Amino acid sequence: MSVCLKRLIYWLLLTGASVGGGIATDLILGSDPFPIPFRLLGLAGIVLALPLLRRSGKVLKALGKPGKWGCTNQLVTTDIYQCLRHPHHLGIGIFMTSLGLLIGHLWSFLIITLIQWVWVISFLFLVEERELREKFGEEYEVYSQKVPMLLPKLSCVFNSLLKPMDNSSGENL
Repeated sequence: MSVCLKRLIYWLLLTGASVGGGIATDLILGSDPFPIPFRLLGLAGIVLALPLLRRSGKVLKALGKPGKWGCTNQLVTTDIYQCLRHPHHLGIGIFMTSLGLLIGHLWSFLIITLIQWVWVISFLFLVEERELREKFGEEYEVYSQKVPMLLPKLSCVFNSLLKPMDNSSGENL
């Protein structure tokens, strides 16, 4: 089993625990639900996060020359990856924050959001960035100087998501 697949399993367990823990805390403490507009904002956030998650996954699969499941062998710096270095992680953070809003109770929102963002940021700083620098060396250093980690220009992201994907790999996207 690849290290990337193991990380996915750990993240799914963490997600289940944070969602379950948040809901259980809300049930125990009897917290009031959020107003409908906040819950609709959560639904909108999920809808907006999905294209980012889908696009980043497709681009990595098509251009990253994956060896084992989820692990790329080529640095991808085009398409959505020209806007930010970790679009999938940003999508996960937005999705989980939005899920907390959609569930619509204070403790669910706080627990899910805090746990997921702490995981995303910790993972990026402590694991992913270090591994990418080791794997791709100077090429990644140059890329990281030009492209932000998680806070892109929104116009760049929207432009990337709206244009057709470059199919230079020959794969059916």
